[in-house]
Amino acid sequence: MSALPAKVSFENGGDFIRDIRREVDLYLAGRRTRLRGNIQLYVKSVVAFGVLAASWASLIFLHPGIVLGLFALAGLSLGAILVGFCIQHDANHGAYFRTRRANHLMGWSADALLGISSYAWRVKHNVAHHTYTNVDGYDDDINQTPFARLMPSQQPRRWYRLQHLYIWPLYCVMVIRWQIGADAAAIIRGRIAHSALHPPKRWDLTGLVGGKLLFIGWAIVVPLFVYPWWVVVLGYVGFTAMTSLITATTFQLAHCVEEADFTSAEELKANPRVWAVHEVETTVDFCPRNPVLTWLLGGLNYQIEHHLFPRVAHVHYPRIAEIVRRNAAQHGVRYTVQPSLWRALRSHHRHVRALGRIGMPVEIEMG
Repeated sequence: MSALPAKVSFENGGDFIRDIRREVDLYLAGRRTRLRGNIQLYVKSVVAFGVLAASWASLIFLHPGIVLGLFALAGLSLGAILVGFCIQHDANHGAYFRTRRANHLMGWSADALLGISSYAWRVKHNVAHHTYTNVDGYDDDINQTPFARLMPSQQPRRWYRLQHLYIWPLYCVMVIRWQIGADAAAIIRGRIAHSALHPPKRWDLTGLVGGKLLFIGWAIVVPLFVYPWWVVVLGYVGFTAMTSLITATTFQLAHCVEEADFTSAEELKANPRVWAVHEVETTVDFCPRNPVLTWLLGGLNYQIEHHLFPRVAHVHYPRIAEIVRRNAAQHGVRYTVQPSLWRALRSHHRHVRALGRIGMPVEIEMG
């Protein structure tokens, strides 16, 4: 890896974010707004936990046949996705409850129900990704080398010319990779990208170990008492691959697309950027008028609003988007929205395909 500055910094403040925060604070100050938002959030949580629990119970206790079993497995994946997007994501950002302890406890659903460490995830996502969005070497989400090239400053490789094809099965193993030890490896290494990850202690360590054991228990050990080992393996791989593909794609459609900006530590040092402007121009919203998709994805199709207000519950993002969009136009900040899921997927496909070809010798580019 090339030498990088020890610290990347942005300029804070600016009229753009001050005007947005003033309007958002006014919107959130209403008691009815907060109450309605909390009701929506907690009802979604009951649904998410209920779908996950009912699907698992039907697989373990009802012994459904192949067809109904596949439906139950799909329900299990749906429940896990809802827990990941609508519960643990808000909680680990500090947006679910008012207290840090309560948020960490609810965020532990990532350990127990998804099999990934919430302790490591808070550094990987909250720090490495949210602070350094699309900054090469600092945002771990866009650092998939040597398997894929997701931003222009990364070194080209011959096999990247096919990455627009193999990146989809690669997305299917993202969650499995963290479940089987990538989070523990990051803790042992002591960092995620260039963000420090200190060894967990006391309750953090207990939550990490206990959560991993609980996940292994309900996802693997208990099913082994009911089904042959190969059925459990196939079920686990199918469940996790489906969850992983949807999770990875959701985040990639917001950042790894043609319309998003990418930068490096050297570029930021030479030309400092205002943080709020950087977040808006490295992020894309998609399908804002699809309420079903917004509900299922926990508002994460409103990634711009999430990056500006990560400590605000996702149920408020559609209203906040109106404020951000209006202020972006007034301040001359580029605000990008993909109107449909299909257009967002095509943009991601073209971006990945183009980066696989850039920097390749002419004879490879021409086939």
